[in-house]
Amino acid sequence: MNQKNKVYVLGSINVDMSISVDKIPLEGENKSGHDFIKNIGGKGSNQAVSAAKLGAKTYLIAAVGNDIFGKEALISIEKNGFDTRYVSLADSHTGIAFITRTNRDNRIILHEGANHKIEQDKVLEAVQGNPGDILVSQYEIPYEIVKSAFKKAKSLNMITILNPAPARYLEEDIYPYVDYIILNQTECEILSGVYPTHEQDVKKAASYLFKKGITKLIVTMGSKGSVYMSKDELYESKAYKIKTVDTTGAGDAYIGAFAYGLAMHEPITTCLKIASAAGAYACLKEGVEDAMGTYSDIEKLMEESK
Repeated sequence: MNQKNKVYVLGSINVDMSISVDKIPLEGENKSGHDFIKNIGGKGSNQAVSAAKLGAKTYLIAAVGNDIFGKEALISIEKNGFDTRYVSLADSHTGIAFITRTNRDNRIILHEGANHKIEQDKVLEAVQGNPGDILVSQYEIPYEIVKSAFKKAKSLNMITILNPAPARYLEEDIYPYVDYIILNQTECEILSGVYPTHEQDVKKAASYLFKKGITKLIVTMGSKGSVYMSKDELYESKAYKIKTVDTTGAGDAYIGAFAYGLAMHEPITTCLKIASAAGAYACLKEGVEDAMGTYSDIEKLMEESK
């Protein structure tokens, strides 16, 4: 495929420390874990890795701390094929994520660190895309910075994708600057009061969110697939049947892949298929960074699932 537009990802960089355990410990209980993994994550970095590995020209706008973790993060992310010129150094600790994996599920505790020291002036300077370029962001950095970046992006006729995660209430003053909002089931429930498990639930959630100003909604539902809705269209993308190893990076892989599809000017139905395949592929290995697939990886998965 030929490159069409660029992808800018504004978000977090974390050092992920992940461990598997047979059962989540009770209060005051100690348990032995296994399969410890340390790698570079954060929703911003993860989504940038996903888009870049698929082949999009990708820029990451983020901050790391002035510590050993920050140095490790910069070395690691430079290997992933995206442009790091907009990754700044903050006088803080690098963000940390503590991940506990159990029974094909995961629980995450975040220390925000440098992610909340990112400077608005540097962010706005970095958002300089052309019409049709994509800006993706999440909520692991300050909300006001996300909003101001989206506002500038829309003034440049860029396409904006918001993934309001970690799940939280979404202030409505950002709605005019959001083209696509991508939610998992928990996030959908927080914003709309509906926990979706099928298409009819997504319709109910969309009815509420459209009244608030959202125009294009995507809800991911794990093994039940994903649904896209606008005021005029509805498309369902089925999940790929795989043997799940680790779900930690699935959501970020999906979002980065959807941005890739838009950057390539693919129709929405194709974007959804690519995103679903990328999310499924990321579940086949432990960890996040190394679990993200190239386009040939996910194309093979799509072919094998026909």
